[in-house]
Amino acid sequence: MTADNAALPTVVVFTTGGTIASRPDPVTGGVRPSVSGAELVAGVPGLAEIARVEVVSVANVLGPALGPGDLFDLARQASRALARDDVAGAVVTAGTGIIEEGSYLCDLLVQSDKPLVWTGAQFSADMWDTDGPRNLLNAVRVAISPDARGLGTVVCFNQEINAARDVVKLHKTNLSTFTSLDLGILGRVDEDRVVIARRPALRKIYAATKIETNVDLIKLVAGSDDRFFKASLDAGAAGIVVEAFPGVGIIAPGALSGITAARDCGVPVVLATRSPEGRTAPKYGGGIGARDLVPLGVILAGDLAAVKARILLMVLLGLTRDNAKLREFFAEAAP
Repeated sequence: MTADNAALPTVVVFTTGGTIASRPDPVTGGVRPSVSGAELVAGVPGLAEIARVEVVSVANVLGPALGPGDLFDLARQASRALARDDVAGAVVTAGTGIIEEGSYLCDLLVQSDKPLVWTGAQFSADMWDTDGPRNLLNAVRVAISPDARGLGTVVCFNQEINAARDVVKLHKTNLSTFTSLDLGILGRVDEDRVVIARRPALRKIYAATKIETNVDLIKLVAGSDDRFFKASLDAGAAGIVVEAFPGVGIIAPGALSGITAARDCGVPVVLATRSPEGRTAPKYGGGIGARDLVPLGVILAGDLAAVKARILLMVLLGLTRDNAKLREFFAEAAP
């Protein structure tokens, strides 16, 4: 190690696979993770000039192959890395399909002011215009930026920085796929400069030593009934998130018996909606609106998307099973 290298900030990069580490299979032609963590980092021009990188190869799989338990373990590894005095920040490379959930779980659990940055790629590593190297370089730039401290876990993609709590993957293939919709980005990487325009006000951190992974998400559509609720309860679900119709919180009439069955079993039910912006509210009655559901014990997800509400419920169920306390936690984290 040279004196110059020793003076550079240290960043721990956790690699998990995903498109950023993928190439076509020589036999099937299907794109799959095959680039090692060391190869991934070594293939980024200019990275060694701005940081000393330690690679931790956690997995090499497509994003959705990572389950809640895997993500929880990753959050704990990131926490330990960021607790080191010699580490400036950390980066997670992953499949874009799991970034919404994985980054938010880390945001809820990692108790550090140092940046934890998730990134990935839309174009696989074999493509001449792959976005992976630039995204990884920019993620490391954010990880070493003093201005990025205190933001919580963020997603850096296509030069933009989004809060993990708010970020959604909007487009299936476009490079500009991650956005925070009406809440807006936190900032951007402008060439080699990290510019932070706003700081998240709704970040919550929980000292959870475990999470409840057995939480189901049920999406409601026209004609939905209680079948999926019965299946969840029969399988021992500890919590259920319901994605209701677009709007502020209305369910299908046939789903009502499923919700009451969950209540009778002591299983908390959280109500989110299909609308990606705005928040749930106890406005509508009629027996199927949130105004009538809240007295049954249903917890409103606020402005959280259903997948984010599920992650939050997993964390909170690791702390308490009391429905009133869960409702209080949700009101604080997602007003």
